[in-house]
Amino acid sequence: MVQFRLRDWVSVLLYRMLAPWFGHLGRGARIIWPLRIYGARHFYLEAGATLQYGAYVAVLPRDGEPAELRIGAGSMIGNHAHLVCTRRVVFGRHVLVADRVFVADNVHEYADPERPVLMQGLRQLADVSIGDGSWIGENVAIIGASVGRHAVVAANAVVTRDIPDLTVAAGSPAVPIRRWCPETRSWRRTTPDGNFVP
Repeated sequence: MVQFRLRDWVSVLLYRMLAPWFGHLGRGARIIWPLRIYGARHFYLEAGATLQYGAYVAVLPRDGEPAELRIGAGSMIGNHAHLVCTRRVVFGRHVLVADRVFVADNVHEYADPERPVLMQGLRQLADVSIGDGSWIGENVAIIGASVGRHAVVAANAVVTRDIPDLTVAAGSPAVPIRRWCPETRSWRRTTPDGNFVP
């Protein structure tokens, strides 16, 4: 345990020294031994945000347009996260992200079956935002879609369309399975279109 704490402390210290190369590295922000970080000058970690071990982060502006990957204050991004941004990916404040989560605002193009996908470049999708206080479960993929505030995305879900505030979503593609009901002050089951089950 002491060995891991020392390792993590060294990583945080190293990245604190590299702070001038980042868009922003807020007070108490921590980066723990990432696999790769490309485009650090477009990467913003707010105060108290943590990027856990083994993350792959790529911020790749295209066609001279600006790009921004932002992790809000107090948010925790789990181990082995894979974050790819070509325009805008924003995690709100106090977002909890489990391990092995993939988030991207783009996909590989595959329109031409005569050419390898690797040679066809990227196709821009919608900007991605994950609302304040949300929880993203293990092995989730969020691709060109957003998640509302205080929402929960169940493990192994694939999010390809927006998830509203105060909603629990699951599946591939992810659909609402519960929503917070202010009248009963409880999480109630829903149909896939988000209406409460009677």
